[in-house]
Amino acid sequence: MRQVVCDAADLEPGGMVAATLGPMPIVVIRSSDGSLHSMLDKCLHQGGRLSRGRLLTATGGASPGDYREEDGRTIVKCPWHGYEYDIRTGCTLFDEERRLRVFTVVEEDGQIVVET
Repeated sequence: MRQVVCDAADLEPGGMVAATLGPMPIVVIRSSDGSLHSMLDKCLHQGGRLSRGRLLTATGGASPGDYREEDGRTIVKCPWHGYEYDIRTGCTLFDEERRLRVFTVVEEDGQIVVET
């Protein structure tokens, strides 16, 4: 399944957009370096929409909310209770076994396209 999410110009670096892919809510993210990422837009904890959260550039420390800005990894933080996810993998920072489904996202002909 392929879905056009938005015009590429509408998603600037450091931005997020909520969309759907079939029945699934997804979030599409353009990191500060311009790379595109997409994952399920539903926090594992209580279902908060990650698209309403914040993007942070940092690596996780010993506990959630403890950051070291070393490798520039981008994370999205859930607005409800602060669960944090690596946008590249969908993994939570506190337990890499817990992860959200991620999707392939590309820029084609001036549009952002997500596919399963």
